[in-house]
Amino acid sequence: CNISGFSGSSDTQAAGITSEEFILENSDGTYTFGEIVSPDDYKKVSHPLVVMSHGIYGSMNSGGARQLSEMLAEAGIAAVRVDFNRCKTDDLAAAESRDKSDRTNEYTISDMMESNLLAIDFALSNYNVDKDRIGQYGRSFGGRVAMTMANESWGGIDYKALALIAPAGNEYALIHYMGGQKVWDEMKAAAESKDVYDRNGLKLTPKWFEDYYKYNPAKTGYKFGDKPVMVYYNTKDTVVEPKTSKDCAHAYSNVRIYKVTTDDGHGYEMSYKDSKIKDEIMDRVVKFFSKNL
Repeated sequence: CNISGFSGSSDTQAAGITSEEFILENSDGTYTFGEIVSPDDYKKVSHPLVVMSHGIYGSMNSGGARQLSEMLAEAGIAAVRVDFNRCKTDDLAAAESRDKSDRTNEYTISDMMESNLLAIDFALSNYNVDKDRIGQYGRSFGGRVAMTMANESWGGIDYKALALIAPAGNEYALIHYMGGQKVWDEMKAAAESKDVYDRNGLKLTPKWFEDYYKYNPAKTGYKFGDKPVMVYYNTKDTVVEPKTSKDCAHAYSNVRIYKVTTDDGHGYEMSYKDSKIKDEIMDRVVKFFSKNL
């Protein structure tokens, strides 16, 4: 694949870190937009890496991901993340403007993992990150992706630590989110008969449902061994219910479970400008990876 970076440091980021946006060419000929944030001494010093995955309808900047990336970099950890909604062309203006007309508006778990691996390759090739110190971070549906990659050592990488915020990683998470079993079955049937089902702009294909049924990461946490895991859930989250997050957490033997209570629901106040809950979560995530990578 062709991999190219196209911009340098942000004017607003903290001193001591650097960032670069890039475009990755996927195997299907589409393109994925991403960014890496790293300590600025990466040419002299090797750093660990955290791979960050967003959820359905999210983006690489949703859920405070840019701020968390900078906090990780300030702590000596590079962070890479991508927009899973792929671009039809490698047009820079379309990518930067997040032009929805240029997006495929469909992505499967397989697609998401492919894009994450390409992003890891970009980091390994350009930022002197340590392949033996890579962690996974995921929110919501991105939590399912992070769990799958971690459990299966996806890409031949022995991921060392896993942090999850409201992970949609068990058998029922997406069925609940989509409106229950009856609605889910209707959407699945429509996708199979028409090759795609449009769900509020997100195109669900037969492959999307196939990937979902193929692998349940909440049943394979034992493959991650005794490596450290942290999971957050919100008692008022109605999108990924607390029982789903706890089900995912209990898949692992070495896990710390944290709870918050906020009316922000599935947002966890992660996109708020000022929030004690956001500060707590981000600080704990940074300390978790600093200790375990």
